[in-house]
Parts: sequence; structure tokens; C-alpha cells
Amino acid sequence: MSDLLLCLDSGTTAVKAAALDAAGRLLACTEAPNAALHRDGPRVEQDMDRSRDQAFAVLRDCLARLGGPGRVEGIVVTGQGDGLWPVDRDGRPLGRAITWLDGRARDLAAGLGGALDAIQRATGSRPTAAAASLQLLWLRRHEPERFARIAHALRLKEWLFLGLTGRVMAEPSALLPVWGDWRSGAILPAVGEALGLAGAERLLPGLAEIGACRAGLSAAAAADLGLPAGLPVLLGPGDVQSTLIGLGLGTRAGVTRASIFGTSAIHACLHDDPDAMPARPAGAMVQRFALGPGFICLHPSFNGATALHHLSRAFCALPAHPAPCYSALVLHPFLEPGGERAPWTDPAASGAAFGLTAATTPAEIAWAGREALAFVTHRSHAMMAAPEGTLSLGGGLARDGHFAQFLATLTGGPVERSPNDQAGLRGLAAIGARFLLGADPVTLGRDWLGAPEDRLVPAGPAVAAYAARKYALFAATVDAAARHWAALADLRAEAEGLMEEEDERR
Repeated sequence: MSDLLLCLDSGTTAVKAAALDAAGRLLACTEAPNAALHRDGPRVEQDMDRSRDQAFAVLRDCLARLGGPGRVEGIVVTGQGDGLWPVDRDGRPLGRAITWLDGRARDLAAGLGGALDAIQRATGSRPTAAAASLQLLWLRRHEPERFARIAHALRLKEWLFLGLTGRVMAEPSALLPVWGDWRSGAILPAVGEALGLAGAERLLPGLAEIGACRAGLSAAAAADLGLPAGLPVLLGPGDVQSTLIGLGLGTRAGVTRASIFGTSAIHACLHDDPDAMPARPAGAMVQRFALGPGFICLHPSFNGATALHHLSRAFCALPAHPAPCYSALVLHPFLEPGGERAPWTDPAASGAAFGLTAATTPAEIAWAGREALAFVTHRSHAMMAAPEGTLSLGGGLARDGHFAQFLATLTGGPVERSPNDQAGLRGLAAIGARFLLGADPVTLGRDWLGAPEDRLVPAGPAVAAYAARKYALFAATVDAAARHWAALADLRAEAEGLMEEEDERR
């Protein structure tokens, strides 16, 4: 067996690992459901020790499946991009991590308008409930003793890197949208100062560029994994950029934009000059492209494929894989407790249904949910002014060929999909191949990523006309409903208080 790269991707839904040989061939892949996540209303946390232990277990399982000896050249690590994973001066967890889905900082975001405006002007991104900066502020206000013990404010991938190497490090693509300036690459003290968290930047890990953000595998981790101590461990960009690279953005000819439908939905394109975009919502992000010049422009949504799960829970017995079921039903898919962050940015955003009647069928509801996600996708890519070309689709919803076909029809261009090809791990492996094995860009696109599974083109004019008309209704109703989101959030809080009183009386 030839030299190997190990890749670790610890996501919100699942923890994955893969082993690839020096020619980019996938030799082994393992996956386990994320067993460390805890949901309790707006509180969405993750057990830090269990997250590390599960990541190590998935790596061991991957190594065990190789079925023969091979020399591992390095490990490449990524994970959830947002959230707060606090540790003390000895590198020990300070309680559970606050994940990017946690909604407790939502009220802070609603009451810090001027400060958030100042941060957006400085960083180009407006903090949301998912941002570590607002989560730090929430901790200081609600758990001051825990806040006072924080030595390092990490993200999940930095926490796993610490577990593998014993080193606290970070690369800039994850930190700069929240704490710095993507133009200069500098961390800005002004972010903490605007929030009343002066000096918060001292809690951040030291920065090193992707490729240089590496350290040797510690003796303890080496013994746990059965690998040699000192093995290079490379910290990759966040799971989002890794997946975008795996979908061909910046690496496969003709792919100019991409969308990922996992727990969240992420829409992105590659720009030479992000300032040239005609519209940038407050929740947008800009990251330097990990493999060369240019910038990845992102619209990260809270509400991705899990919106379909939430609809099924609310309406019951919806078909899991509906065929197209066109109707006058217009749904708004803003169902997560943190609201929405892009392309609409509002911590109080909530879902809605227009055109619902007694004759509405479960199939219509299930399909309207998919249409809603397609409409958000179309809005995002239009606002980013993505260059003409192919949209590459990834994540669990990419398995739905009907959804991919509707998206091609709505956007008016081809859609490639790679539903079963582990795009996140392949993108991470391509980054590892570039910086650990010295692979060139042509080799990355040809060997490490390979061709997409299929390519869909727009349907006929009748469906295109329906999609365009319904998209216009969707956009108009969202803009109208947005005026009432704050009042609905206030009413929800009032109702929850009344129900608590009712529970106490029972």
C-alpha cells in the first residue's frame, strides 16, 4: 500500500474520516452520527470531551478498515466553522461548547444595532447568534465565573487540533469573518471593544496561514491512534470551504458557484474582488481561498436541509422523497431558533405558510419545502453576482434529483451534483495533498476530486415560468412577513411565559 493521507471532518450531523493514497484514491471511509450534540430549545451545545473521543474513534476505525500496512504522511483536520469551544489555561474544556445552532445570543444581536453596524464596517460581516463574539458576550453576562476562566476561545476544529497535537493554533479563514479584516488579514481589537469585550482578541489562538498551520502529533494522541509521534497534523479551513473545494469551486473547470445542503445551507462563489458584489447582506462572509488567489464569498444560512425535518415534525407524515408536486403553497423555511443570517439576516426570522387550505396535501407541503430552499439558493447567488457557469450541489439534499432539477430550472443553468462522493473529505484531502504532498492544481482537480456523478439542465418553459412566478411570490411574501418578525418573537416570548405559569399551576 502506498503513502496515505488521513482526513477528519467533525460536523454537526456526523463525524467522518477517510484515508486516501498519494494518487487521490479513496481507500477507506468511516462515519458515525454526532453523539455529542445536546438540544434543549434554543440551547444547542456539544460535549467537548466526547467530541474529541468520538473523532479519535472514527480515525481508529478508518485505519482499521485499510486492511494492510501503509505509511501515513499526515492528518488533515476540519470541523464546524462557528461556535464557541472554551478551554482553560491547561487546555481543559470549560463546560459544553456553544454550537453555531445555539439561539441564546439571539436577543443580544437584536439589541446591539450600533455596535454590530460598527463591526460590519470593520470586518465586512455582521455578527449573528452563531458568532463566537456574541456567544462570549452572552457568557460574560450570564455565566461570568465561567467566562473569567477562559484562556482560549476555540472552534471545534481547533479543539480537535489541540487534542491531536497539544498546540493551540488557528488559520485565518475561520477567524477573520468574526474577528478581523479579510482584506489585510489582521485581527481587529475594535470588534471586542464595540461589544464591551475589550481585550477579547487575546483569547484567540495564534494565527498561521493554511499550509503553515501545522504541528506534530503528540505522544499521547499517537499512542491512542497507533500512529507515530510527530506525524504532521494540518489544520484545514472550515468544513464549509473544504466541502466547496471538494464540489469543484476553484478546482474543477466550469464550476463558478456551489451550494451545500447539510444541517445548514451554504451558498458560495469565488470572486477576485468581493467588494464588487452589488449586494452583500449583513450575514455574508468572505474567506481567502485556501488553494490560490481569490476569495470565497459565502451566504451561510441557519436553515438548510433540516428545515425539511422540522416541517415533517410540524405537519406529520410528509413523504421523505417527494416527486414534484406543484401548487400555490408558498413556504418560508426559517425554522431554526437563531432566526436567519443570509441572504436574509434577522435573529427573529420565523417560518410561514401562504396558500394553505384544507385541500393541501402532504406531498404539496413536502415539495413546497424544497421549493423554498431552492428560492433561498437563487436569491443568494443573484446577490453575490456569481459568474455564469455551473452550480455544483452537495450535501444530503443533493441526493434528491427532483430538487436538483428544479434548482437548475429556477437558476437557468446546469447543476452538477455529487451526493455520494464525500465532497468535504475529498476537498480536505485536496488541501492536504497540496500542502503535505506538493500536488499541483491540475492534479487536484483531476485525481483528488474527480468528475461529478451527474449533470442536470433546466426543464422546459412551462416549469420555468411556474418557478419564476412562484419565486417572485416567495420573495414578496418574505419581505412582507419580515416586518412582523420582531413582533412575533415578542409574542412568542410572552406566550412561553404564560405557559410556564400554566405548568406551575398544574
